[in-house]
Amino acid sequence: SRLESASSQEAASVRQEAARHEVDSDREPVRPFPMGVVLTGIVYVSGYLSLILVAVCLACGLYYIAELAEEYTVLTKRLIAVANVAVLLVHALLFMFEPQLPHLGLAIGFTAHVCYFWLLQSFPFFRILSPAGLLSLVLLGAAHYVWATHFFSHFHQVTHVLCFFIFNVWLVPFGFFISLSINESTLPNAQAASAQESFTDGARTKQKSGIVSAFSFMQQKRDEVMPSMSKKV
Repeated sequence: SRLESASSQEAASVRQEAARHEVDSDREPVRPFPMGVVLTGIVYVSGYLSLILVAVCLACGLYYIAELAEEYTVLTKRLIAVANVAVLLVHALLFMFEPQLPHLGLAIGFTAHVCYFWLLQSFPFFRILSPAGLLSLVLLGAAHYVWATHFFSHFHQVTHVLCFFIFNVWLVPFGFFISLSINESTLPNAQAASAQESFTDGARTKQKSGIVSAFSFMQQKRDEVMPSMSKKV
């Protein structure tokens, strides 16, 4: 009786599968919708507009972060140090629990972030051409090469690769990049050269430099070219 019930169930499943295939074969194949010239133009224009909007949002975020870094120098140093420690811990965890990752890339990344502590000792006074700066740049380039080679030879989703690079490779160097404006504003020569610009109408104004001054220059040029827009804003 058990054999008969099992055989009947198998026969029923076979009949259901055959009926499903017959229904699928009776359906008409889905044809791709043809795109005309106007629709194709709208797609391209919308794509380029989205890229422009993303670039503007990134520029505004970069401007705001540079402002905060110049305003809170000590906090910026602490945040960079905490991020560096977190990335070092992640490298150690990857070395212990992810054997498929190349140990050379993990070693280079770990050494690079240890070197970032050397660069962080003189924060916000640091130079790119100093021994710590040059060694950090060399290790950063080597880490990019090793990880790019690994991810090109082994298939991974683009989002996974991007998240890996953002946290393990780009996070701390991005903090140093933002801090370049602090480094320029604290140099004695830069302060002496812009001493007259720091005071207007007897009132002291905030001195901007580096990334912040670049955005301020762009805003000034916009006001000169389109004064009516600046009045409306």
